[in-house]
Amino acid sequence: MTIDLRNSTDFEVLRAAKVLARIAEVARGVGVDFLVVGAMARTIISVGLLGTVPERRTKDIDIATEVGSWEDFERLAKRFDERKGTHKFVIAGTEVDVVPYGGVERADRTILWPDDHQMNVLGLREAVDSAVTVLMPDGVTVQVPSIPALALLKLFAWRDRHRVDTRDAIDLVVIINWYSSGHYWDRLYDEEFDILERFGHDPRVAGAALLGRHMSDLLGDQAVAVLVDVVDNEDLMGRLARDMAAVRAAELVTAMGDGIRDAVAERRSPERR
Repeated sequence: MTIDLRNSTDFEVLRAAKVLARIAEVARGVGVDFLVVGAMARTIISVGLLGTVPERRTKDIDIATEVGSWEDFERLAKRFDERKGTHKFVIAGTEVDVVPYGGVERADRTILWPDDHQMNVLGLREAVDSAVTVLMPDGVTVQVPSIPALALLKLFAWRDRHRVDTRDAIDLVVIINWYSSGHYWDRLYDEEFDILERFGHDPRVAGAALLGRHMSDLLGDQAVAVLVDVVDNEDLMGRLARDMAAVRAAELVTAMGDGIRDAVAERRSPERR
């Protein structure tokens, strides 16, 4: 799939293209690739696939990049315009968070920054494997996560920082709603009609379940076990529904969890082995 925003006049898309062009130039210079993640990825997908701009705009840009070591990350970091912290930079006038993964990951899929700050990077590798190409204005080409991969990243990010920030939950409900519109609406009434029937012909709730299935499909056995632990935690999922601050959020969270568990159960079924 390719998202074509070359002719977009959206202010955020135009601003992002300027910043991403500079990031791409630096990344090429040190031989690394990067993935646009976070709220800017959400905005790009929303504008590109649905033609709508999310209500919650973002001023910064988050990217993820695979590096072999912390030394490789520093070689990249030293080429950016201005550094404001361990992974925060100002590039073309915009604050950019750069998250490394790959060779700096530990066995539990976390990274430990040199200042001893720990960050979970579970889902980044998987997001790269299923990434979508985006053609931006001014000839800039970038990669963003697929919708299920972005939902995964948002869910894990919310789990890690929900005590201090609920923005990831608000973004997640937006992503869930994408799965009952456009192409996904058509899909629910065609090849996924059994899911629609199971959830009382309610496309919004059925879409949440379908998204959950696709989120699960991105992960290997070890990582999917972490995902199941999250959705099986009733207190945590109750908090997620409250943080979403959306109508019928509890139903959407439950359906997403059901979709995840169903996909995992099918994977583990002896008939599938």
